[in-house]
Amino acid sequence: MKQTPGRPGRRPGRAPSLTRDAVADAALAEGIAVFSMPGVAARLGVSHSTLYRYVDSRDDLVRAAVERAAAHTDWPPADLPWRELLTAFADAVWAACDASPGLAQVLLTTPAAPRVMVDRLGGYGVALVRAGLSTRDAAVAVDFVGDLVLSSSVAMRGLDRTGPDAAGGARTAREQYRDAWASAPAGSHPFEAEFAAEETWHGRGWFDDKLAVFLDGLATRIVPAHTPEENA
Repeated sequence: MKQTPGRPGRRPGRAPSLTRDAVADAALAEGIAVFSMPGVAARLGVSHSTLYRYVDSRDDLVRAAVERAAAHTDWPPADLPWRELLTAFADAVWAACDASPGLAQVLLTTPAAPRVMVDRLGGYGVALVRAGLSTRDAAVAVDFVGDLVLSSSVAMRGLDRTGPDAAGGARTAREQYRDAWASAPAGSHPFEAEFAAEETWHGRGWFDDKLAVFLDGLATRIVPAHTPEENA
């Protein structure tokens, strides 16, 4: 059938394959911390107004994107030994932040947590109590490890930002921090070599060392379960 001149070839309406999850995935692809609604719409090939059939606002889309990221995270099982569990939890959150740049920043500033994450963290808390931690210490442990991952991820990504240096050139924050420590007078800091070390400024930096220090301290808070013979 010949199309009438001036008449659109396709009637406006909801795109057949578009879903809330697809909109959330597009926001993640655009960058969860920096996306714009027009940018997400353009990525999906729909009008800006079409998005509001699936989300109420940009904040609602941020929440939907966080939920998608959490749903795609490879969470460790809660039946691991307590130290292995917290280490695997940290690795899972770090991997999620690597997979979705900007996620760490959003999680640090978004008050709501997705249901899948709440359920997982609740299960980890129960496991830690069973391992001998108090309810309070278990909650603090899960929260601390999560915050440590997010803040460390934001800090390491921030090292890539470029800014003016003292010579009037442009260098990354990583280069400026590293060189400042490398140029310190010999002996002024007994641990200066650790700050100047190349591995300090790449990958996860000191994150794993910080986590190990925390877990070593947490081990002193565990109260072993008494056996029936000990209670006799």
